[in-house]
Amino acid sequence: MNEKINAGVIVSVLSIAAGLIFYIGWNAKYGAWTDVGIYSITAILVAFGIGGYLLSTAPKKEG
Repeated sequence: MNEKINAGVIVSVLSIAAGLIFYIGWNAKYGAWTDVGIYSITAILVAFGIGGYLLSTAPKKEG
């Protein structure tokens, strides 16, 4: 798979990483592994990261 790394891919990967780091860091510090608020923030960051990655790597339409 020959993909070019562009700004969209970088931002998407950083968003996924930020979500996971936030979840693990917050829970390691406060011990709130089942907090719904932390789930919601993590889910938004990871979902935007996955969606952005899929949009950034999708084949471009010509025309």
